[in-house]
Amino acid sequence: MYWIVLAADLAGMQLHSTAMGRPLMLAGSLFTVPLALGLYYAVRPAQASLAATALLFRLLEAALGSMSNVAGFMAVRTRLADSSLGTSLLHIAHWDDTTAFAAFVFTIGSTIFFYLFVKSGYIPRVLAWWGVFASALAMAACLVHLLRPSFPAMTMHLWIPMLLAETSTGLWLLIKSVKVAD
Repeated sequence: MYWIVLAADLAGMQLHSTAMGRPLMLAGSLFTVPLALGLYYAVRPAQASLAATALLFRLLEAALGSMSNVAGFMAVRTRLADSSLGTSLLHIAHWDDTTAFAAFVFTIGSTIFFYLFVKSGYIPRVLAWWGVFASALAMAACLVHLLRPSFPAMTMHLWIPMLLAETSTGLWLLIKSVKVAD
């Protein structure tokens, strides 16, 4: 699921100005739900309450991303713009603002999940620690961007460690799975 979410999100970002961009980004948001559930069930034995917290952050990320992307479809925008409530919803779902906050929420959930991988030993510790580092770096960049929007937190340079952490973790989980002690 890591790879499916990454493929949909990256393709959607690259094609953002085409007809396929928004549907791909929406798919990435929706595919985050099974990814989050899979991560939750994988690390729940390490610490159930912390795993549930991480799950909630990733589900919030999926909800924010879905809301933002659905509100970006012209047919939806047109229908919502006909009322003051709809206009308010469109303002809340403004793509740039919601995406930045969803990215911040994502990094919180990701940091917790990677921490639980460190604690559990289910994946190699170096890979888990790299995920914690990458998530914390992206979280700091998102936080600065939210506080100071001119900061280019959403540039690819700050997300390369996260891309490496997620692709390598996804590959590890695909090939080796997690080793849970009986």
